[in-house]
Amino acid sequence: MSSRVFVGEGSDRGQVRKENQDATSFYRTSDDVWTLLIVCDGMGGHAGGRQASAIASQGIGQGFADRVGASAPAHALRDSIKAVNRDIVEYAEVNTELRGMGTTCAVLAVAGDKAYIAHVGDSRVYRIRPGSVEQITKDHSYVQRMIDNGLLTPKQAEAHPDANRLLRCLGGHSEVEVDVIGPEPVMAGDRYLLCSDGLWGELSAVEIAAMSVAFPAQDAVNRLINLANERGGADNISVQIYHQGDAHPPTGTFSPEKFLVKQFSDALDASLGEENKTISKTAFSNPGIGIISAIAITVICFLMLLLSRDKKGDSPTEVGQPTAGIEKLPEKVPADGADFSKATDVSAAKERDSAKDKKSPSKSAKPTKPD
Repeated sequence: MSSRVFVGEGSDRGQVRKENQDATSFYRTSDDVWTLLIVCDGMGGHAGGRQASAIASQGIGQGFADRVGASAPAHALRDSIKAVNRDIVEYAEVNTELRGMGTTCAVLAVAGDKAYIAHVGDSRVYRIRPGSVEQITKDHSYVQRMIDNGLLTPKQAEAHPDANRLLRCLGGHSEVEVDVIGPEPVMAGDRYLLCSDGLWGELSAVEIAAMSVAFPAQDAVNRLINLANERGGADNISVQIYHQGDAHPPTGTFSPEKFLVKQFSDALDASLGEENKTISKTAFSNPGIGIISAIAITVICFLMLLLSRDKKGDSPTEVGQPTAGIEKLPEKVPADGADFSKATDVSAAKERDSAKDKKSPSKSAKPTKPD
C-alpha cells in the first residue's frame, strides 16, 4: 500500500452562531507510526462549549501518544478519552462559571493498514469507498435510541423535537462510556470523513461522499463547509478527511446518485472483552426487529404489573411513569447534585445559544487551508 496520505480539515461557525464552539485536531505520534484526526463539538454556553472542545481536541492526541506504546491501541484510545473527560469535569468544578460545559468527540487513529475509531456523542465518522458510504459510528442520542427500538424511522428522526438531545458527552459525569471500533482494514484509496452535526444535519450521506471523492481532500472540505452554509448553516460546521494512498484519485465530478449507503458491520477487537460495547446496527438494517422487541417488552411489563397487583395489591402505574423493564434515560446530574440537564441536553443548550445569537445570516469566510 502506498504510504502517501492526504488530509484536509476545516471548521466554520456557520450562518447562525455568533462563535465557533467546535474544535478539530490533526496529530502524528513522534515515531510517525500513528495519525490521529479529532473532531469535537462543544456545548454548555459560549465559553464553556469552546473550552470543553479545546480541552478534548488537544488532550486526546497527546494522551493516546503517551499510552499506545504500553497498551493495545483500542485501550490507549479509550483511556485517553476517559482521561480527557475527567479533565473537563475537574475544570468545570474549579471554574464554576463554566459548570455545564461538555463536548462530543469523534476520533480516527490510523497506523499503516489498520484504523481505530472512537466516539462519544453525535459527531460522526464515515468511510467512503467507490460507490458506497458507511456511517461507522452510531449517535449517542435520544432519537437514535428510538430508531433502535423501532419507534422512529431515520427520516422521522430528522424532524423530531429532540433530534439534538444527547445521551452521552464528555464532561457530563466523571466516568463516560466510550465506543471503540477496530481494528478496521484500511484499503488503498479509502477515505474517512469526520464531522460535527453542523455538516450531517445539512447534507445527506451520499452528498458528503460524492463531494469527498470529487475533489482533493482540502478542496473537498472547503466545498462541504460552503455547501452546508448555503443550506442554512444552522450550527458550527467541522470536517476532516483522511485519504489513504494514490488509489481512487479525485473524479472532479459531484455525483451523489452514484453512491449507495451501506450498513456498517460491527467489528470490535475481541480482546477488549465485555468492556467494549458492540454498536448494534440491527435497527438500521431491519426496523421490524426493533418493533417486535418493543411489543415484547410492553407485553412483559404488562404481565409483571398484573402479577405485582395480585401479590401486593399495588395500584396500576400512572401514565407517564417509567414501567419495569423499560430503560430510563440517564440522569443529567453531576456528583455535586447541581442540575446538569441543560449541559448534556444539546437541544436545550443550542436553543439558548441560538436565542442569543440570532441575527441576519452572513456568509462566513472559507476555512484556511492547513500547511
